[in-house]
Amino acid sequence: MKKFDKQIAKVTLLYSIWFGLLTGLVEGMILYLLQRFELLRGQITYLGTSWEVLWAAPLFDLLFFVPIGVFLSIIAGFIPTEWAKRLSLFAFSYLMVFPWLMAYLSGRLSPIATGILAAGIGYQLSISLYEKEMKFSSFVQRSVKIFGALAIAIFVLVQGGYWFQEKVKVSNLPQAKESAPNVLLIVMDTLRADHLSLQGYERVTDPNLTRLANEGVMFENAYATSSWTLTSHASLFTGRWPYEHKADGGRDLDETYPTIAEALSERGYRTGAFNGNFETVTKHWGFARGFAHFEDYYQTIPQLAVSSVYGRFMEYYVLHKVLNMEFSIDRRWAPGVNESALQWIDQDTEKPFFAFINYYDIHAPYISPERARFSEVENPGGLVNTDWTTADIYSPKTDEQIQGEIDAYDGGIYYNDQQIQILLDELDERGVLENTIVIITSDHGELFGEHGLWEHHNSLYKPVIHVPLIVWFPETVPQGIRIPTAVSNVSVPVTLLNMLGYKDQTEFPGPSLTELWMDPDSVAQWPDPIAEMAESTWVNPNHLSIKGDMTTVISTDWQYIEHEFNGVELFNLNDDPAQQTNLAEEYPTVLDELKNYYLDAIANLGLTWPYDIEK
Repeated sequence: MKKFDKQIAKVTLLYSIWFGLLTGLVEGMILYLLQRFELLRGQITYLGTSWEVLWAAPLFDLLFFVPIGVFLSIIAGFIPTEWAKRLSLFAFSYLMVFPWLMAYLSGRLSPIATGILAAGIGYQLSISLYEKEMKFSSFVQRSVKIFGALAIAIFVLVQGGYWFQEKVKVSNLPQAKESAPNVLLIVMDTLRADHLSLQGYERVTDPNLTRLANEGVMFENAYATSSWTLTSHASLFTGRWPYEHKADGGRDLDETYPTIAEALSERGYRTGAFNGNFETVTKHWGFARGFAHFEDYYQTIPQLAVSSVYGRFMEYYVLHKVLNMEFSIDRRWAPGVNESALQWIDQDTEKPFFAFINYYDIHAPYISPERARFSEVENPGGLVNTDWTTADIYSPKTDEQIQGEIDAYDGGIYYNDQQIQILLDELDERGVLENTIVIITSDHGELFGEHGLWEHHNSLYKPVIHVPLIVWFPETVPQGIRIPTAVSNVSVPVTLLNMLGYKDQTEFPGPSLTELWMDPDSVAQWPDPIAEMAESTWVNPNHLSIKGDMTTVISTDWQYIEHEFNGVELFNLNDDPAQQTNLAEEYPTVLDELKNYYLDAIANLGLTWPYDIEK
């Protein structure tokens, strides 16, 4: 056997560092630019591609390449030098080219075909590099430190830039009103209202929400403006209906309308957002506008890992598909969200704050620490995952499996309820809670096989848009009030400004929800909630949203739903809460009234339905 060659092993290891850094630096730029121009497809679409990817990708790729380099250097030390050089150059060339191609070809070409293409390009490149190996080796030695320094410089510039930007924004805030209340807006992502004991559910999933509701105002029939995160949050931030802000069907939230964060910043509030949802509530989709501090990507080590193509590839294809492991990297659990929010609140006790929190603990896969609380089995849930681009979630399930998903989902609600109370207790210990307006709602609900559908972003039936809405502020909000009127959480921005004393504000259209607890007669003129969803070609092929736009209008008694191609539905919510009987033909007058209500609303913007949303 050949004696171990330390020199070739050292060169191979150096190559792994050089190729790893170069791969990540270029990959980060590719990912950022492709997402910037909305050219990403497939599983790569939801990679975290804000500015941080420029340093996160080279860091993870370096960590990915070096162990491979160690392995190859051991092999290289025992085989002929020519073979060792050819092997390492081909391996690293292939591993470099593959993520560059995958970033663009994901969703356009299968991973296997992309891998074959990368192998061909990598082979040709390795031959060229081997023929110039002396010059190439010398270049690697000179440039590897430059690549490392560049990655570090990008990290300092990006993260330092965020820090400096926040300091400037806070220092330039105007003076707030004396004793201005703080504002805490909480979204319990994916929480359907009828799984709360507040709404008559048989399980006590929400002991702390129940207490808050008893100390404030609860809206029994509150609705989100869509059944998925992007559109619903856009309405929650802007106070505008989907047909106004048009953040749907692949469009981000643009700057047409002001956000509640912008409005409160202009009134002297420190603004911070803390997200458990790394996929949608992000800077990329336009939600950072108005926030001095915004946390979305790269708050956890696993999330850092999937910032690169290899990280996402291993997470999705290896860990999920091959090893069938149950976890979700694209989220941050509530304790981490709470910790970040409290640290930020503690930084400045002089100015009032507006803190937005998105908790993602309830969302599929249903694997919260309390997943087994309501179940007879140890690990219920987990069958429904976040792979909405395939039909996996529609695979046949037994009644026991379906119940296991529901049990785990309910456990997630209980867990989130406990974490909210922990946050509020911490604020109370700091003496902050008593002067803080708390609003708790959700962006959408969830389906567990009803109407033949699973998860959300699939329809506009009641379970996916009926959400909780609680307003708590003992100083001005009455206690123990339950309002049955059908309302939309699109009214949250105007309600907040109204509660803060800005009744003459012009940023957000009314009416304010305060009218319903201050003037019960206002119910007679209250607008019916509207929800919409644009066609989304990337969702699960079994979802109704895969082809055609949808809209709905909900009154206290009725719900009208129309799909662009599947026609209209009308349900009596009192007599048929499960929405099993379509009464569109039996009650044409009711149908026309609700449909014309919607058509009149969009006509104010010169729209007809279905309308085109520019992608």
